[in-house]
Amino acid sequence: MSISKFDLVTPTNVAATVAAFFNGTIDLDPASSEAANNIVQAERYFTPDNDGLRQSWKAKTLYLYPPRGSLLTQEHELYKLLFEKQTKFRKSAQRIWLETAINKYRKGEYEEAIVFLTSSEVALIVTQKLGIDLPMCVMNARPKLILDNAQLQPLKSVRSYGFLFYIPASQNMEKRIMAFQEQFSDLGRVYI
Repeated sequence: MSISKFDLVTPTNVAATVAAFFNGTIDLDPASSEAANNIVQAERYFTPDNDGLRQSWKAKTLYLYPPRGSLLTQEHELYKLLFEKQTKFRKSAQRIWLETAINKYRKGEYEEAIVFLTSSEVALIVTQKLGIDLPMCVMNARPKLILDNAQLQPLKSVRSYGFLFYIPASQNMEKRIMAFQEQFSDLGRVYI
């Protein structure tokens, strides 16, 4: 999988809000690392070596901050149906992870999820093209991203914005959406 030379970790305020929203327990983070999980503290997580895209996501609660970068069709043969153009067409890794999250939700692999995106294009344009209409929080400040390394150094300059999508539980959906609005309004503006 082609990703950036370095990747980023969820900001601590986002991880804390997600954990609180899930009553203190994030069952699965399918796109993580050992260092990143020190902040997210998911019960289970997949690293790039495990390739979370190819794993089962059986869980009650799921948190996903997809890697940055892009993929070519031949770099990820399993997902070539996501690529509608020739093999040299690049696709955002965040888009592929978001599409995979939606597909796995529809298959019932997990009950509910929070997806954190830092790609404005994926969050605002791709979701419209694909008809993905989910409750969303647009962060009121640029997220305080952290380098994914042993030291977990804060990034000095962040150009991206933060978008948190809620993939709702089918049980008590209305109540959970209202809880999302209430809890995540501390981070930014929530759209339902």
